[in-house]
Amino acid sequence: MAGRLAGRRAVITGGAGGIGRAIAAAYLREGASVIITDIDGAAAEETAAALSSAGAISAIQCDVTSLADTRALATEANNRLGGVNVLVNNAGLSGRALITKIEEELIDALLAVNLKGVILCAQAFAQTMYEEGDAVMINMSSQAGKRGWPELSVYGATKAGVLGMNRALAVELAPRVRVNAICPGYISDVGMAWRGWEARSNIEGGTAGDIGENFAAENIPLQRLQSADDIANTAVFLASDEAREITGDAINVGGGVVMD
Repeated sequence: MAGRLAGRRAVITGGAGGIGRAIAAAYLREGASVIITDIDGAAAEETAAALSSAGAISAIQCDVTSLADTRALATEANNRLGGVNVLVNNAGLSGRALITKIEEELIDALLAVNLKGVILCAQAFAQTMYEEGDAVMINMSSQAGKRGWPELSVYGATKAGVLGMNRALAVELAPRVRVNAICPGYISDVGMAWRGWEARSNIEGGTAGDIGENFAAENIPLQRLQSADDIANTAVFLASDEAREITGDAINVGGGVVMD
């Protein structure tokens, strides 16, 4: 039986690990053909090889902050797949610091990867996706793009910027491209929060998992952490025909931490 994403030809940035890898695996299970990209080309190739038994997948090295790289990616991906009708702008960078302490280097890096990188990839693929029609763009934002937390002013600004672009592109590319965002919550085994719990465990003892679970019980309405697979399931839904009437939205996958 054909999967929910049969006929979908997808490019997933930041696909070598974490959420990107989980999305790639889920897309393959649902019948999509997939290209994963990552700034670490060797890691992307390893992930593609590991997932190859599940379906058609290949890798392309790409620095999403480079105009030349993103344009080359779009050309190569369209050639390999015979056109791209799903783009998942997942590549991102974590970083936290008080606004009075954050270094210019980190500011520039967060803006370059989390915002400029999404813009450049959207620009590189928008025309051919529009011409293809029935296409889907998914932009990875964050709960921090909707709600403020200490030490996340710059990171949150980049993710809020993604949401602004997301809404505008949903109008600009309609009706031939649906454009939506995903706002992940506290992921159970990757990401900024997890690294913070690991750091705490090194000082306080116990495990990062225990600290994270305690945090979830005290701060998340559903009282559980999210997984990379939870985000991937949402990415499958948004790329499927089941979401054909959803565009310009930003889906929270955070157990209720942010409700809007």
